[in-house]
Order: sequence, then structure tokens, then C-alpha cells
Amino acid sequence: MDIRSAANTDTAVVVLPGVGRSAAARRVVLAVLGLLAVVGLPVLFYRLGAGLGVTRLGSGVPWGLWVAFYIYFIGLSAGSFLLSTLIYVFKNEKLEPLGRLAVLQAFVCLVTGMTFILVDLGHWERFWHPLVYPQWRSVLTWEIWAYLIYTAVLLAELWFLMRCDLARWAEEARWEAQRLYKILSLGFHCPTNEMEWRVCDTQTRRWLMILGVIGIPVALLVHGGTGAIFAVVKARPAWYTPIFPVVFIVSALASGGGLLLLLRTFLAPRSDNDRDTLCTLARLTGGFLVLDLGLLFLEFLVGTYGGIPDHVAPYRLMAFGPFWWVFWVQQLLLGAVVPLLLIYIRTDRAGAFRLGLAGLLIILGIFGVRLNIVIPALAAPILPGFDHALASARLSSLYVANWVEWLSSLGIVAAAALAALAAMRLLPMTEHQPYSSHVWEARDVRV
Repeated sequence: MDIRSAANTDTAVVVLPGVGRSAAARRVVLAVLGLLAVVGLPVLFYRLGAGLGVTRLGSGVPWGLWVAFYIYFIGLSAGSFLLSTLIYVFKNEKLEPLGRLAVLQAFVCLVTGMTFILVDLGHWERFWHPLVYPQWRSVLTWEIWAYLIYTAVLLAELWFLMRCDLARWAEEARWEAQRLYKILSLGFHCPTNEMEWRVCDTQTRRWLMILGVIGIPVALLVHGGTGAIFAVVKARPAWYTPIFPVVFIVSALASGGGLLLLLRTFLAPRSDNDRDTLCTLARLTGGFLVLDLGLLFLEFLVGTYGGIPDHVAPYRLMAFGPFWWVFWVQQLLLGAVVPLLLIYIRTDRAGAFRLGLAGLLIILGIFGVRLNIVIPALAAPILPGFDHALASARLSSLYVANWVEWLSSLGIVAAAALAALAAMRLLPMTEHQPYSSHVWEARDVRV
């Protein structure tokens, strides 16, 4: 269904422009995503049926690629939402064109992250147990309930942001689109005159502020709590530090800003003041990235200066182990140094493509951060020689994700990307103000 055929031209403001505004590039991207989803999702269901025995996970490294993707997408979600609060709570008007995209991005990334942790569960069919049998002394229980509240806040924000446009589309769309928008508008009626519209707009902004104020501590708990899950593991000194939740939150803000830069540049509808918006977002994202690098330096400094073997071993694996290039090339060079140069060298003259590329490199670099958080700390044996005590791949400290893990992961990411693109095409991603003076006068003339 094409939104442009479902509503008249005045309301058809949501069009997926495609990469570089090229229809050919858009078709290639959709074809690749579709292929990955078609190939990867059956592998996902195979894993759910066959159990964790089809993976490379074991007693040595029980958390692997899926957990890295889980904390990665939860971070993208929390970072995107916290950036949206700069608009609706702290009134940053320069970032206002990014508001709807940030909240939608936060919701899609949350669902994606929860899918990854569901796949990682040994008995995934018991995911509902913490809701029915909560253990309130467990950080995991706190996290699960925080996810529920966070999901409700995101959905409520999306509805308040889009309700006027959804109601208007429900009146003007045709066929199946009209039914869809009536359901999504939840019976809300579009204002019929300028005064009603202004009252509605004031109420909407008030609700967005309330939800944002509620959502800030919840989002901090969502991703800071994810960091706390690692920080309370006493047996892993590289994790067992109070700074870990803070590290998760700062890197979440950097990755959320990077994803917003990427999507706003290449996919989302643009406004006339996009240059100022993108430059502001780029500087903000770069600042969070610098802070994240500072925290990484402090982690290495304290860990290596202390000289505790169990603390130093993961850092050695990270920097000089078999996957050293993830740390030096993906995380630091391509994920930090190059994006900072793209952002801060003559930012005022930076084009949209350059800032979008910086966003892409940042989110790729932060994924390297997530891999280095999860795997090296587990790959360093608690007891020296434990990984060689028995000839078993399940005790090995050398973890390399196999084809089941990679294909299922790519299938989940591709399906999430397709769902996000569909939402961006079917939902009003830019605010339409039908009661500005010149439009209102035109409506009066037609009547």
C-alpha cells in the first residue's frame, strides 16, 4: 500500500526517500535486507527448536554474539530516547525535527534487543516467569519491569506525537489505509479549527513533557541496569566496577546519536533547517563519543595500574588477542577517530553525507565496544588452565560465533530494519500543521 495513494497530496508528507534519494539504491537495500531476513529467520527458528547446542557457546564463554547484540540495541534505544528528551523536556528547538524519528528508533531498537536476549535464553519459552514469579532481590527482575514501563512510555509518546496526523489521515485516506489509521488514532478526532488545534498542541506538548520526565529515570534504569547486570558479577573483575552502568549510558547516547545521524541523512524526510539540525546533533554525538573514550581510558588505567591478573587479562585479550583488530581498528580507528574528524573538522561546512557517514561509523564502532565488553572478560579463564583441563570445545576460551549465530543475528537485524522502514513509510514522521494562517485561509476559501 502506498501512502501517497491512500491520502491526498496535502497529507502525503511521509515518503521513504531511499538511500541518496535513488530508487535503484532503495531497491538494492530492500532486496539485501529481504534476502537476509528470508535466510536468517528460519535459522533463528531452528535454534529455538534445537537448543543452544547448535551454537559455539559453552561453560567457558556462556555469553556471546547474541548478548553483545542485546546490549547494543538496548543502548541504541535508551540513547535515542534520552536524546528525544532534549526536545520535549529541555526544549531544544534545533533538534525538534528529529523527535518522532528518535522515539520510533527507540521503540524498534528496544524490540530488537529483547528479541536477541530471548534467543540467548536456554529455555526461551519461560520468558514470562519473571513476570509471574518475580524475585525482587534480582537485578534481572528490576530490568524486566523497567522494560515494560519503558515500552509503555515509548508507545504513549509515539501516539501523542502522531495522534493529530493519524486522525486526519483516518478521515482522508482510502480503503485499507483508512481502517489502519482509525485503529492507530484510537478514536481521537482531529481539531476542526485553529483554536482547537492550538489547544490540542498545548496538551500534546504537556503530555510529552510528562512522559519524558517519567521516561528519563526509566531509560537510565533500562540501560544503566543492563550495565549493572555485568557490574554485579564478582567473578569477573573487568566487569565488577561501579563505573560500568555509567559507561553503558554514555556509549548509549553516542550510539543513539550516530543512528539518528545515519537515518536522518539517508532515509528520513528532511526539513528546510536540516543543516542546523544535523550539525547540532553531530556535535552533541561527538561530545558523548569523547566522553566514552575518556571512560575507556580510565578503565584501562585503573585496571592495568592495579596489576591484578584477573583484571589485566581481559584487557590483554582485547588489545593483543586474536581479535585485536576489533579494538584497534573497529572500535578506536573507524569507530572513534575517523568520525570525530568528520564531525569536528569545519563542521559548519560539513555536508549531510559526511555527517551521515560519521553516524554510520559510530554505530559500527559501538558494536565493537559491545563485543569487547562481553567476550574478553569471559574468555579469560577464572582458573588458569581450566580451558585446557578437558578436550572439550565447550570449555574453550576461544569463542568464535558459528553460522547459526551469525545468520540468525543478521536475520533479526534485517527484519527489524524492514519493520522500521515500513513504519517510516506508513506513519507520519513529519509534523503537519494544517492550521497555520495561510493554510487555514485556503481551507476557508474552499469551504
